[in-house]
Amino acid sequence: MANAVVIGDQRKFPIALVVPNYDQLEPWARGRRLVFASRAELLALPDVQAKVEREVMGTLGDLAKFEMPKKVALIERDFTIESGELTPSLKVKRRVVERNYKALIDRVYADADPTAAAIEG
Repeated sequence: MANAVVIGDQRKFPIALVVPNYDQLEPWARGRRLVFASRAELLALPDVQAKVEREVMGTLGDLAKFEMPKKVALIERDFTIESGELTPSLKVKRRVVERNYKALIDRVYADADPTAAAIEG
C-alpha cells in the first residue's frame, strides 16, 4: 500500500480507501498474466481487488471487530499535498479525502447495503 485511510464516521460500518503500491502491484499482475492497459483497468480486476483486500485486512488484524473495514475501495492516484489531501508533514486530511472521493465512498456503501443507501439518500 502506498496510502490508506479508513472512513466510517456516522456510517453503519468502516471502509478503507487504499492507494496501492504500483511498483509492487503491476509486476505481480503481469506475473499472473492479468491484462490491463491502465491503472484504472488494473484496479478493476477481481484478482487485484482480492489481493489488496487480503493485504489490508492482514495489516489491520489488531483492530477491534467494529473498527475493521468491511469493504476496501481502491484509488488510482496517491494523495498529495497539492490536492490538499496531505499536510506538509504527509498526514492524511481525512475530511478532504472524504470530500474528494465522496462519489466512490457513496458507491461502496450503496453496493454493500443497497436498502440503507436508498433510505439515507
